Amino acid sequence: MKDARVALAQVTCINGDLETNLAKHREFALLASDQGAQIICFPECSLTGYPRYEADNAQDHIQPLNGTLGQAMADLSRETSMVVMAGMMEKGTQGIYNSQLVAAEGEILGVYRKTHITTQEGLLFNAGNQLPVFEHQQVNYGILICYDNHYPEAARTLALRGADVIFCPYASPGPCTQEGYESKQARWLRYQSARAFDNSIYTCLVNQIGDSENKQSPEEHESITSTPEDTHTELREFPGGSMVVSPWGKVIARAKPESEDLLIVDLEAKPLNRKHQDEINFFTRW
Repeated sequence: MKDARVALAQVTCINGDLETNLAKHREFALLASDQGAQIICFPECSLTGYPRYEADNAQDHIQPLNGTLGQAMADLSRETSMVVMAGMMEKGTQGIYNSQLVAAEGEILGVYRKTHITTQEGLLFNAGNQLPVFEHQQVNYGILICYDNHYPEAARTLALRGADVIFCPYASPGPCTQEGYESKQARWLRYQSARAFDNSIYTCLVNQIGDSENKQSPEEHESITSTPEDTHTELREFPGGSMVVSPWGKVIARAKPESEDLLIVDLEAKPLNRKHQDEINFFTRW
């Protein structure tokens, strides 16, 4: 692995408002490019917004990978000279997927389709069956979407396939309060630090922020309590909490709480190499 500058775009993704979401992607990608980022990752379902599975219009914004949303991200990758990863509801040949597309140099390089879906997500999405590893300028990276990260086998598989970095886009709901933010952080750190440490990789987690439906008032936010045990699956508001964890399992960068933010982080090869060479190392590539 070579040193790499990456950007995590902790943004509000409005459910069904494709025009606003596309504008937000361009805004943050241009900011990241200006700061020298080589790769930018947006949250889960960032282009379409995260759906309500039971809604009559839940499928209104599903597109094929090479549709208008995908082409817009390909064009954005050319304009910014970056790898762009963005989330969408994808219409595939075998069904509908919760997907993270990967675009670079004006082309769609590929896609990761969420392999672990919850019971509720199964009302709308099919599960993917591939764990691809991508490469950019000697940085090998994989993608795990939200619920995927609870399963250690997925991260281990990507690491065995050569991934040095795993990007983890989330649409993980919770109250948009300090309490909601702290509870989400505590929940994630139970396993994100283990995934990074046990596999000697960087993990880069980026969550949505704010109300995806522009409906709830601050007073309603304040009325919702939160603990690390709460999943809040009924909510469509998100507390952010984006962060980067080193191969030693330590948080090395966090996005601003309770607001949109562009987190720029330099992923250095030296700590990763040192971890691989450590006498007590729980990961070996054969």
